[in-house]
Amino acid sequence: MTRFVSGEEEHDVVVRTAANRLEVVVDGRAFRPDVAPAEPGVFVLRQEERVETFHCVRRGDTLHLSWRGAAYRLTERREGAAPAQRHVAAGVEAPMPGKVIAVHVEVGQRVAKGDEILVVEAMKMENAVRAPRGGTVKAIVARVGDRVSPGVVLVELE
Repeated sequence: MTRFVSGEEEHDVVVRTAANRLEVVVDGRAFRPDVAPAEPGVFVLRQEERVETFHCVRRGDTLHLSWRGAAYRLTERREGAAPAQRHVAAGVEAPMPGKVIAVHVEVGQRVAKGDEILVVEAMKMENAVRAPRGGTVKAIVARVGDRVSPGVVLVELE
C-alpha cells in the first residue's frame, strides 16, 4: 500500500494485476481501469464508449498528473517516514513537460477554482491549466513560448 498526499488530502492506494487486468484500490474502493500508454508520460483511459487522455509524470516521490483540465501533484508518503510539512499551494504548477502557448490572466485578477489560467502544449495537444482554488493572481512566472517541466510554478495565487 502507498499513501499519497495531495494538498490537504491523503489517500491509501494499492495497484495490482488481477486476472490480467489492472486493479486500483483507493481508500478501500476498487477500480478496474483500462489504461494504456500512448507516448512517454501520456496515457489513454477507456471506459465503455468514452476515451480520455491524461498525462502523468513521476519525479522521485511525486506524481504530476493532468486530467480533465486539472493539474494534481501527488506526493508519496513512505511508511514510517515523518509526515511531510503541509505545503499550502500558492503556485499553479506545470502538469507535464511542454510549451506555454497562452496566458489568460493578469496580475491582480481574481480567479475561481476551475478557471482556465493558461495553456500548455504537449505533444501537439493543448492542455488547459486551471486554477486549483479561488484567489488573486499574485505573479505570472511563465510567459508564452516558455518551455516548462512538471512541477515548475507557472502562476502564483494569493
